Amino acid sequence: MRQQSFTKDESFLCKLASMAEGLGSSFHSVDCYLVGQAVGQNKKSTDNIVRMLAQTNFIHKLSGYQIALTKQGKVLVDQLQESCHARV
Repeated sequence: MRQQSFTKDESFLCKLASMAEGLGSSFHSVDCYLVGQAVGQNKKSTDNIVRMLAQTNFIHKLSGYQIALTKQGKVLVDQLQESCHARV
């Protein structure tokens, strides 16, 4: 069976959730550029991903470069969770 592919946005969300959980909560804030770097994105690509995810209400942009999952973002990550752990 072929493994499911993820978009850059989905990979970013999965990594954000993983990093936030490592800090104690799925909703903990994380530096967006650390997330982007962890999934192989440059600063410009990270900015575009963050802007799109914020517009679609999957993340909140906080002060500075900090971002956090929204409840809607957490629902999506939960739906992808099994595959996220395999890929990220």
